[in-house]
Amino acid sequence: MKKTILLKSILILVAITTFMGCYKAEDEDYTEPVKDISGDWQVVEAYRNDENITDLMNFSQFMINFSADGSYSFQNYLPFIISEEGTWSLNDPQYPNYISFAGNSGQEAIQSQLALPITDGKRQISITFSPGCPGNSYTYVFERVATQ
Repeated sequence: MKKTILLKSILILVAITTFMGCYKAEDEDYTEPVKDISGDWQVVEAYRNDENITDLMNFSQFMINFSADGSYSFQNYLPFIISEEGTWSLNDPQYPNYISFAGNSGQEAIQSQLALPITDGKRQISITFSPGCPGNSYTYVFERVATQ
């Protein structure tokens, strides 16, 4: 009797698993959304050669504004990949891993590594660059400034 109940339970479980394996997901046409980085972003962490330097300087006032029209501007500038305002672009709007900055003076665009992690439920922008000295690499981690 117990063997019969166990056998029937196993057969039902196998049947359910088989049918679930054939289930067609309804969201197969899903496409990754375009990453929207427009807005004001503030530095929350800074690294030099992978060492955290956030507490060595006041990074809290430095902000970058990425406008939806592709322009950017700074507030309270600190050393960054580029020193003048201009335009920005992502190498891939859905899966970006590089951001380019082109200053208004017409200089050639400067490309930087980019990551867009979500940490503690908040989108971040991580930009890694070398400001001219090949021995030093900096990473600024930005969070979007909350609008009031």
